[in-house]
Amino acid sequence: MDLTLVYQIILFLILWAILSKVLFHPYLSLLDQRERKTAGALREAGDLEREGERLRVEYEEKIAQAQAAGYAAKEAVLKEANGQREKLLAQAREEAAHLLEKARAEVRAEMDKERQLAVAEAENIARDMVSKILGRNVN
Repeated sequence: MDLTLVYQIILFLILWAILSKVLFHPYLSLLDQRERKTAGALREAGDLEREGERLRVEYEEKIAQAQAAGYAAKEAVLKEANGQREKLLAQAREEAAHLLEKARAEVRAEMDKERQLAVAEAENIARDMVSKILGRNVN
């Protein structure tokens, strides 16, 4: 073995140590840092995607709740309107029945009055006929 081989080995080790400190370690740490940032960005993207999905589900639930509340409010309004309609119809029926009964009473009263007038007129006509037939005044 030659002394140059020993020098070459020593120079190789020195060069390896220098290149390791100056080139290899910074390059490997740069690759490691890049890998961490990429993994972090992927993890953050996944987190954002899950958060977006959670917000979408929450939004859809709130929309469904709002629709249900709207339908319930609509049904309540319709029920109340139907109740008021029935109440108004009942009042109208009652008023119509009252007016009909009042009209019937007026007609009965008018018929009784006209009947009495007819009876009185019939009596007058009968007296006149009797007076004409008998030829004398009958009261």
